[in-house]
Amino acid sequence: MWWPRHRIAFLGLGGCLTLADVFLGDGWNTFAPMLVWGVVAGLHFILARSLVMDDAQVERRTADLRLRAYDQAHIDDIGGRHDVIIDAHHHFWDLERNYHPWLCDEPLKEGRHGDYRAIRQNYLTDDFRRDWDDLRIVGSVYVEAEWDPRDPVGETAWVASVAAETGFPTVIVAQAWLGRDDVAEVLAAQADCARVRGVREKPAVAAHPNEVVPFAPGSMSDPAWQRGYALLEAYGLSFDLQAPFWHLPEARALAERFPGITIILDHTGLPNLRSPEGLAAWRKCMRTLAEAPNTAVKISGLGEPQLPAWSVRTHRDVVLETIDIFGVDRCMFGSNYPVDRLYAPYGVIMRGFQEMTRRFSLGERRRMFCENAMRWYRIDPQSLMESPPPTEAFISDTAPGS
Repeated sequence: MWWPRHRIAFLGLGGCLTLADVFLGDGWNTFAPMLVWGVVAGLHFILARSLVMDDAQVERRTADLRLRAYDQAHIDDIGGRHDVIIDAHHHFWDLERNYHPWLCDEPLKEGRHGDYRAIRQNYLTDDFRRDWDDLRIVGSVYVEAEWDPRDPVGETAWVASVAAETGFPTVIVAQAWLGRDDVAEVLAAQADCARVRGVREKPAVAAHPNEVVPFAPGSMSDPAWQRGYALLEAYGLSFDLQAPFWHLPEARALAERFPGITIILDHTGLPNLRSPEGLAAWRKCMRTLAEAPNTAVKISGLGEPQLPAWSVRTHRDVVLETIDIFGVDRCMFGSNYPVDRLYAPYGVIMRGFQEMTRRFSLGERRRMFCENAMRWYRIDPQSLMESPPPTEAFISDTAPGS
């Protein structure tokens, strides 16, 4: 360790010269050597510092470089590398083999997204892989795609066979009709599939906030519907909820009544009214649901026919407010592909979400794009297509510049 010895020699000689100057009173004759020694010592220190590096300095420098390398803004600037992704909401369909009424019936009916003819074609794993291109998709959550309601278990069996052959999807949110008499039988069959983590049914909803009818048949407050919903806990299944935001107070009551069942809100609560008044109402309802701890949200399905073209500018505020309301640990991102192909390419949507969240730390982004889906959908890391990202033990969220 050259620097401590150098420092001791400098201070020792400088001290001796200072004492000599004080006691001998020789003025410049003793001060001049001290000044010269100081200049020589400083030059020697600069030269030695530039040429010599001890183990402690190497360790400090390495740690500093590691932190800088993982600073998210720096990563984005030097190469656009982003973390691995679990797509928390997508669909497959084979219209030549399987029956999806909303895509197969003639005449084709318009739905929430208008005319569906542009996506009226098979969409399978190879299509999914082509769409994500060079994004690092390591796993996915398949969500029921309004398969023939007479055979909800048939969809699960087909998707599980696709997954066994191709590796995607990783887990399944299956179809179940909670108000039907056969709900217990269907839930038992769905839970018997190792990939199934939850179910989705779109409960009866009102077309407008002013038209909500409490206890309407098939709604979340319907006692008959709730009897089916109550069975989810026994089978260890979560509930994916798709409903307009004005029904979220109803969902909050459901969450409180059944605290053992997790509600995962799909498509950001459908914020399709983007006027200041509409967004204020959406925000209030989202906060109401978020107060229940057994709830999470998927930021997905933001495209609407009446909205401007899909862009970061169009959806940034809704995305960031959703994260603010639910918190980083209860938010996931999904493509809603191929439905949202009606609005933008896959890469535009997922990279748009990445762009919107640049202000968050690398660890926070990693949770929202990957780890939260693993936790809320109970995904085994071994089932992913590549290893998950480093854990918090590897690099701290509180690291400078992170």
